[in-house]
Amino acid sequence: MRWHLEVLDEAQREVLRRFGPVAGRLGFYLGGGTALALYFGHRSSVDFDWFTPERLEDPLVLAEELRDEGIQFETGQVARGTLHGFVSGVRVSFFEYRYPLLGSLRSLEDFGLEVASLDDLACMKLSAVVQRGSRKDFIDVYALGTRHRSLAEMLGLYRRKYGVEDVVHVLYGLLYFDDAEREDMPRMFWDVGWDMVKATIRRWVKEVV
Repeated sequence: MRWHLEVLDEAQREVLRRFGPVAGRLGFYLGGGTALALYFGHRSSVDFDWFTPERLEDPLVLAEELRDEGIQFETGQVARGTLHGFVSGVRVSFFEYRYPLLGSLRSLEDFGLEVASLDDLACMKLSAVVQRGSRKDFIDVYALGTRHRSLAEMLGLYRRKYGVEDVVHVLYGLLYFDDAEREDMPRMFWDVGWDMVKATIRRWVKEVV
């Protein structure tokens, strides 16, 4: 497959070149919207979200480890199992994420890092929509549903990854656009608008209920 590096600006690419191998050595893989944009090339994304199945007991220790590796990491918000910050002005976040991987990590060889599988990213995006779906999250679900798997298949993956049976809350989340309505569209590389995204997701939900 071809990675869509055009979704990254030059500053992001440079950060990824320097940062990717270090994140990999520390046990993190790339997830979130940027990972999906690299697969599909559907939209721009401005930050990097890194995940690890290991415990992140003290995020400030991780910040020091990054600096010891020569990364000029500026610490931002810190919480249990979570570290936010900046590298050369690019926002980066680290998360303890102890759910099982459904698919094998994919290698982004030019940058020395590993990326979550599309099946895992689909589950993570549905989870994000449940918590409070941003406009970008809905756009990503649309991309997954048009290029990867049906909503019914994604819900099956969600059940497996998170060990749940009832997914009614996911369907409700997929129909709640109020918060996303107040947000701007990201820069799009696909010719698709917000109304199309909403109408398509509504149709998918109707098909599975």
